[in-house]
Amino acid sequence: MVPTFRKRSAAVSLLAFGAIAIAVSSPGVRAGGQEQPVGEVTFAKDIAPILQRSCQNCHRPDGVAPMSLVTYEDVRPWARAIKQRTSMGPKAGLMPPFYLEHNIGIQKFQNDPSLSDLELAKVAKWADSGAPLGNIADMPPAKSWDDAAKWAIGTPDLIVKTTDLVVKATSPDWWGEIPSVPTGMTEDRYVTAVEIKEVNDVPSQGSGRHTVGGRFVFHHMIWGTRVIGDSTPDDDPLGAQATGGST
Repeated sequence: MVPTFRKRSAAVSLLAFGAIAIAVSSPGVRAGGQEQPVGEVTFAKDIAPILQRSCQNCHRPDGVAPMSLVTYEDVRPWARAIKQRTSMGPKAGLMPPFYLEHNIGIQKFQNDPSLSDLELAKVAKWADSGAPLGNIADMPPAKSWDDAAKWAIGTPDLIVKTTDLVVKATSPDWWGEIPSVPTGMTEDRYVTAVEIKEVNDVPSQGSGRHTVGGRFVFHHMIWGTRVIGDSTPDDDPLGAQATGGST
């Protein structure tokens, strides 16, 4: 018998109205057209604040990412991997996953987890220097997190639940249509925030696949709205959802 993970529902909250790797000994950051060396970098003083701001939203106990990046003991084994994943690409690394051009159009985004050139240089220097802990007194206070069951956007005006979806353990990725769900709304409303939560019966400690905590079933979702009875094939898109994110 093949075990299954049951994805009980995905609740949608609508708040209306309202490559080549090059190792270098002294990474630097460009300033004034010249490479400026980065000084001593330690976990306690330099790396922990970066992780708190840009990584721990997903990489924490009971988070959606595959490993916790909270304590030094958590992070130390992944030092070189962190350097690699944050430095891949011409301007932005694969991590943190925030793929917007920062040199054209809008430059400022709320809750932007992207790393600056200086932060990228610090991560590289730290990994290349043996990932030192540094002075424990420099460590910032541990960040506290709300219960994952709470809505991050505040009390929703409307919650829409999908039908149950059952995904077999170790089965290949599935790409398909989730049945439409009526919202019950009878008039047009402005939507200012959307949040999607997956609710499942997988144990909180994870099991099965060693990915996204081994617990969460969906990776991403593209969704929109449509007037019931309208035969137009194009939805009114409201956004795309990736594990650990909100729109």
